[in-house]
Amino acid sequence: MDLTKKRKLDENGVGLTVSDMDPSIPKLTPEDVRKIVDRIVDKGKLIDIVANAASRHVDVLDAVRSLADSDSSQRKLFIRGLGWDTTTEGLRSLFSSYGELEEAVVILDKQTGKSKGYGFVTFKHVDGALLALKEPSKRIDGRVTVTPRSSPH
Repeated sequence: MDLTKKRKLDENGVGLTVSDMDPSIPKLTPEDVRKIVDRIVDKGKLIDIVANAASRHVDVLDAVRSLADSDSSQRKLFIRGLGWDTTTEGLRSLFSSYGELEEAVVILDKQTGKSKGYGFVTFKHVDGALLALKEPSKRIDGRVTVTPRSSPH
């Protein structure tokens, strides 16, 4: 990095914490910040702060994801209204555009080998399911399907 650019960034306070800008201010430890956060009464505002930070900082998003992803019911969708010739590959192809998939399966009739008209999609991350749910009806193989969460909470 060009040191003159870095100096300008530092002079403007970009990328610096309050204690970096003023060495007389002691640095807060994570435990200190936890004490401050613990005293916040309005949890809705705290959630807004976390959501805002997660949308701007990948490390915060990763931490939020790791907590949210532990509940697989939040990542699993039930797809109903599938055509008889819809395949698992077709389902996987459509839903992978919303995020990385852990599993996608069309439930087949054992005797005929044809779709029973429904299936399941499980995303690796909860945000894939969230994006897919923004459009709850999808056209798959010429049929309009309904896509709710598998186990609503």
